[in-house]
Amino acid sequence: MKRIFILALLSTSFIGSALAQGEMDAFNLSYTGLKGTARSVAMGGAFGALGGDISGIAINPAGIGVYTTSEIVTTMNFANTRTRTDLYDSRTNDSRFKFSFDNFAFVGTVPLHSDVAPLINFGFSYNRVQSFDRKYTMNGHFVDESQTRYIADRVNRFDGNRGIPSTDLELAQEPFFDRPSVYWLGALAFNTGMITPKSGGRQYESVLTKMEDPTIDNYLHVFERGSVDSYDFNMGTTFADMVSAGLTISVTDLSYNISSLYSEAFYEDASNIPKHEYDMENQLRTDGSGWQVKAGLIFKPIQELRIGAAYHSPTWYNMTDSYTVLMDAFNGRPNVSSRREEGLVFTDYKFRTPDKWVFSLAGVIAKRAIISADYELTNYGRMNFQDVNGFAFEENQDIKESFRNSSTLRLGAEFRITPQFSGRVGYMWQQSPVKDILVNGSADGTHTALTAGTITHFSLVGDANYFTYGLGYRFTPHFYTDVAFVMNSRTDDLYSFAGSDKAELKTNLFSGLLTFGYRF
Repeated sequence: MKRIFILALLSTSFIGSALAQGEMDAFNLSYTGLKGTARSVAMGGAFGALGGDISGIAINPAGIGVYTTSEIVTTMNFANTRTRTDLYDSRTNDSRFKFSFDNFAFVGTVPLHSDVAPLINFGFSYNRVQSFDRKYTMNGHFVDESQTRYIADRVNRFDGNRGIPSTDLELAQEPFFDRPSVYWLGALAFNTGMITPKSGGRQYESVLTKMEDPTIDNYLHVFERGSVDSYDFNMGTTFADMVSAGLTISVTDLSYNISSLYSEAFYEDASNIPKHEYDMENQLRTDGSGWQVKAGLIFKPIQELRIGAAYHSPTWYNMTDSYTVLMDAFNGRPNVSSRREEGLVFTDYKFRTPDKWVFSLAGVIAKRAIISADYELTNYGRMNFQDVNGFAFEENQDIKESFRNSSTLRLGAEFRITPQFSGRVGYMWQQSPVKDILVNGSADGTHTALTAGTITHFSLVGDANYFTYGLGYRFTPHFYTDVAFVMNSRTDDLYSFAGSDKAELKTNLFSGLLTFGYRF
């Protein structure tokens, strides 16, 4: 079997934005779901005006000012994520179970011996902000579009439709230190024979062009894992039993891993043996560390009413990607003319997540019931990439054109059945921030969804709905436990590449949370 092995190693100082993240990856790294203690989650996360809970502090830092006693708390999460992918008459299912500790926190109170501000409170908390754990598979038979056509089209459009000389796509001769990702896609497809040059040597066509009545099958398998973890340092107080104020400084760790396998097989006439087929394997690891500031107020004009407002600054990250790609192509005859191209890349860059505002309202009824609501506004168009020297990436303009403000609504209720026993219910709705340009494309066809490196698949997220409920029990005046259950459903549009056949990707999450707390 004949194979060609080529290894391209790019140093951080040269790569710049060539294979850094794209607009779709910016959203993936910024998106957050419903996390927290079992009590707050059972109430749909609607804790911005209530306080007195670790998750409430994460939403509105003024919540720490509500505490009158010290507390230690931790939460465990048992989550099962199921995915279903439908492409025409083909359906595939996957699932993944994950156990995690979602938070651990300590809050301490210090007496000030003042009638205006009797206490000042300090806290430290670890919170899991987001989990990336998911896997899904897509099978397509007799699909209309091929990734090889997509790659040829991208190469042909490069440099004002002038294309790329075939001599520049020779991986063995020129490592692409500062070239955009279209060079890597073109080089992989060119060197494995999946695209071939036309006359002139700068324009290309898919291997499908010279086949007679070709049919296409494709396959995509994606495995994601990782998390965003926040370490929060909190401080706050309450003035005159009416206004609570708080400040949080967060240090954030991000770890994201994605492994994907995409393959296509091309059949000619009625043959059941592919004339050409190829596999492309991508592995991307993203690690980042950053910081964020949050500030908030809670106003209590009367004992039965709480009004809250909070601002979350962007998280400013320093990021590192390690990235490998492998492409194998076969001509349908076993052990003959197999070609392999491989690349390995490391790159550093900076990333800024969107900022957000949270506005909250809560009512307390006869000291036995609580009804609360949060409205959150996130400006995804403000996501931003920079190189290590602070120069903005071109992808930032695509981010502004592709994403809009997104609204999140959280509703919750709690009823104290007995002095020790409480029941809770909640709901959360998250609006998709995707603009029509990503769904329908621009009129001139020049705008495509940009992804990291040679990973061409992406999903356009739909609205998310969370239904929650739970129970709480106080064993003693000090020790308590809460349980919560979450059902989340979201339907996305999945594409193997821009312009490919659209699949429906449905993600269902069912999780159970268990919180233990001790107040003293």
